[in-house]
Amino acid sequence: MADPLIRVKAFALERMASKRRRMSLTTRIQAATLDLGEPLGRIVDVNGRGVHVVEMGNGSPTLWLENGWLGTTLGWGEFQAALASHTRVRAYDRAGIAWSDPSNNDRSAQNEADEFAALLDTLGETEPIILLAWSGGGPVARIFAADHPERVAGLILMDAIPPDYDLWATQTYPARYPRERFERMELVRCFAERAATETLTEDDITDWLTPEVLAQHGQRYLKLLLNNSNYWWTYYWQNQYLIASGAQARSKGNLGDMPLTVIVATIDWWGEDPYSQSLGQMWRALQYPQARLSTQGKVTPIDAGHAVFRERPDAVIAAALDMIDMVAAQEK
Repeated sequence: MADPLIRVKAFALERMASKRRRMSLTTRIQAATLDLGEPLGRIVDVNGRGVHVVEMGNGSPTLWLENGWLGTTLGWGEFQAALASHTRVRAYDRAGIAWSDPSNNDRSAQNEADEFAALLDTLGETEPIILLAWSGGGPVARIFAADHPERVAGLILMDAIPPDYDLWATQTYPARYPRERFERMELVRCFAERAATETLTEDDITDWLTPEVLAQHGQRYLKLLLNNSNYWWTYYWQNQYLIASGAQARSKGNLGDMPLTVIVATIDWWGEDPYSQSLGQMWRALQYPQARLSTQGKVTPIDAGHAVFRERPDAVIAAALDMIDMVAAQEK
């Protein structure tokens, strides 16, 4: 496996030497014009922008899946199908991801939460929903729940990005953490430019692929990454807004008595060196206080790595069913 920093330097040199037209940071390409293959679900027109939605199952309340960064609806796969045997489950791709059209460069959690609200309005989703949010989807779901408590029957944060994490890491490791994040984003910029010029290859993004999704979907998955510059620009701008998104989430305050479950992944997935261990320990430590956002908040530790729903779908489904029962009991 190649050193990511070597790749950064190689791509940077290529960018300086290249005579090719540079894609502007503001360039947005409609998903339908790209070679992405057939959508998994349907495209919903939300104020002129296409949003990809996958719906499975029947029943109430509807449970919505809020993906992590770089996650697509393909990634929910078998988990969504298994959960759909109990209730209706909807998943969607946020702006710029997979078959969803991009929006503006404001990829802050607040803006993405507002876009989710617009999607629900378009679909006529009037009954309160349960939100299950993973990783980077956590701040989006938390903000949506705070802004629209009447629309959320329950919230599940699954190893979600803690709002304080990035600020803590930046202040604790000022010489290393910001530099490494900058280098990572430079690599992402290169991915976006190469995808726009149809020169991005599987070898370029080997370290970024999800093996389970690749094994199941193969070329269908690769097309969503190799042929879609929106995908990489979205991730780039989500990172640029990361600290701001954390501040937005913190500013919302508590969630009252909203049913809330915080799923904590207990298996270390950060690395073995002291620096990585420190980051991982703080990530886990900051999960627990999120349960205090509600008087009905609770923590559910699960023996899994970050992709909890893929490693322990049984445990996550059990947590979701527990939430459904809690919501049903409140409605009686």
